[in-house]
Order: sequence, then C-alpha cells, then structure tokens
Amino acid sequence: MNLGEFDRKHISPVKGAITAAVHAVVYLAIPYMVLTFVLIMLAGRDGPAIVEDLLREMQALVIVFGILLAVLGFFKGAYPRGSYSRFTFAITASVLVIVYVFSLLLNGRTEEVIAREAFELDLYSIFALYFFPALLAVLMQFGEFADHRRPFLEKEGKVPAMEREDPDGHRFYHDFRPRYGSLFNGLKLARSTLVGFVIIPLVILILLQAGLSSLNVEEVDSMVSNLDDISSYMVLLGVPMSALAFFKGFYPKGSVSRFIPAVAMVLIALYWIWLLGMGGRFVFDSIEEISIELDFSGLLLLIMAGTAIWIVYYVLELLLYRREWREAGFPKDLRSQESRRERKLRKAEAVLAAEKKRTEDAQDAEEAPENSKEEAATPDQESREA
Repeated sequence: MNLGEFDRKHISPVKGAITAAVHAVVYLAIPYMVLTFVLIMLAGRDGPAIVEDLLREMQALVIVFGILLAVLGFFKGAYPRGSYSRFTFAITASVLVIVYVFSLLLNGRTEEVIAREAFELDLYSIFALYFFPALLAVLMQFGEFADHRRPFLEKEGKVPAMEREDPDGHRFYHDFRPRYGSLFNGLKLARSTLVGFVIIPLVILILLQAGLSSLNVEEVDSMVSNLDDISSYMVLLGVPMSALAFFKGFYPKGSVSRFIPAVAMVLIALYWIWLLGMGGRFVFDSIEEISIELDFSGLLLLIMAGTAIWIVYYVLELLLYRREWREAGFPKDLRSQESRRERKLRKAEAVLAAEKKRTEDAQDAEEAPENSKEEAATPDQESREA
C-alpha cells in the first residue's frame, strides 16, 4: 500500500461533501425520522413502554452509526477512484453498514417485541437475505479499485498509457476477453438483480407467511405451502439471473459478450413473471363459505409482451454502440461509474478544451499571414541594401 495516496493533495472537498451528505441522508436522517414518526404515533395511542424503549435505543444506534458512516463517506468521496485511500475508507464503510443493520436486531429483542405485540417474524432470516447483497456491496469496492487502478496510475504519471487496440484484428469472439470488462459494473448489476428478483420477493413471502400463520386457521396451511413452493422457484430462477446479470454488466455496450446474457436474462424473466403471476389465475377456497377466483391472464400476457420488447432493445444496443466501442479502441465501460455531477464536469472540461483549441487555431491563422509578409519583405530589403 502506498501511504502517499493518503496525502491531502488528492482530496476533493466538494466530492467528499456530496458523498457525506448522501450517507447522512440514507443512514442517519431517514431512519431517524422513521423511528421518530413511529414514536409519535405510539405516544398518541398510549403504546407499550417496552416498544418505546426499543425504538429509543434504535435511535441512539442510528445516530452513532449514521455519523460514522457520514465521516467515512466524506473521505471515500474525497479521494479519487483507484487509490488505496478511497479503497480503504470504502471497504470500512461497506462492512460497517452490515454491522449497523445487524445491531438493530438488538440481540433478538426486536424480534421478541414484534412477536409479543404483533406476530412471530423471523428477523434473522430477513437479515440473512440482506447479507448477500451487502456482501456484494463489499466486493464492489474491490471491483472499483481494480477497474480504476491503472487509470489512476496513468493520471499520476506512474505507468505509461495503454495503446489502443487495432479494430482490424478484432473478431466477434474476442469480445469475451476479460480485459474488456468492469468488475464494479458486473457486481453492481448482479446485486440489483438479486435484490429485485430474489431478496424483495422472498421478504414479502416471509411477511405473508408470518401474517397467515398468526391467524391460527388450519385452512390456510395449503396457502402457506404454496408460498413455500413459490419461494423455491424465486431462488431457482433468481440466482441464475443474477449470475447472468454479472456478465451483462461486466462487458460494455456494443459487445456480443453483453448481448448474449442480456437476452438470456429476458427469457428467464418471462418465465419468472409467469410463475409469480400463477399462470394468470388466482383461486382461494380454503376457508368455508369464502371462495375467490380471479382470471388476469390477459393482463399477465400483456406484461410479458412488454418485457419481451427488451430483446429488441438489446439488439439495437448492440448495433448502435458497437461502432463507437470499436473506434474508441475497445475500452472498459468506466463512464457508467461516474456520477451525474462528474459527467457534467467532464463534459464542461471537454467543451472548454475545445474552445481553447479553436481560439489557439484562430490566433495561429491570424499570425500566419503576418509572418509570410515579413519573410517576403526580407529579400527586398537585402536587395536594396546591396
């Protein structure tokens, strides 16, 4: 590790302040406001004291961890990508978030209070589901460091810039070379896919199972078993989709290596929607004198048709971005990791550089005729003097 990368000259206070503000809002302001709102609601209804004590203890944890994460967020955002300094603070913040969420369980007391006041809910199972995307968030910091390490060293002048690859010698099967991929983008898309197609559906199913089990009605046992079957399907389909999402995000737009997993994801998503929609029919007749039957197959097919349009999108993406990717020398897609503000600054710098170059070219064009006149006048003076 190069300790010189922790020097103050690498710090950008503006970027650090933006990241610190984001961390403060996400990990401090929003949780604290939610807990305060719940306390106000309980105070108006004379809620149990044990719940209020639990919420106040959570508020204390939110303040402590929120301030720590805001401070770590400042240094994470202040240092440039690819530096050991940013990597150190980013890893520390990612691990601290996991500890933060686990501490809110309060050694099982949160689960006990919920079971006493509402219904039995397995919070440790929900935390176990949360742990996997949180672990991917930790790995994303390794990916960001690996992606931006060489550009950072090139900017510092410590390594020579890489030469662009010749497009004439490139074949379509070369698109699968790992050097074209971005670990950060791949892990980021895999994480979002895992959350959307596995974690959130499973959490909803766990809440439904807990709510139905609290009814203590034997007739709902069949429905609970159906929810178990749906949970297994969510895992069997969501995990392969997350794996494909990694390769889709890993390779840049315009590459065949991105197009193939993207289309495969759409096909799996269609089957996922069909299973989650129960084939367009919902039948509930477990309780006597209560029978519900819904047929929404038309709406379900419409949703699936809209999802299938993504295949057309990825075909157009391959055709439209491939030429740009080839002309750029087959680079990694690191621009997608930039924030909106950084992209605006980069565009503004490019515009200023272009205007400066045009001004210099115009000045050179104005000075060129004057120089030619001076050169033409020099032989005449020499002849007159002779």
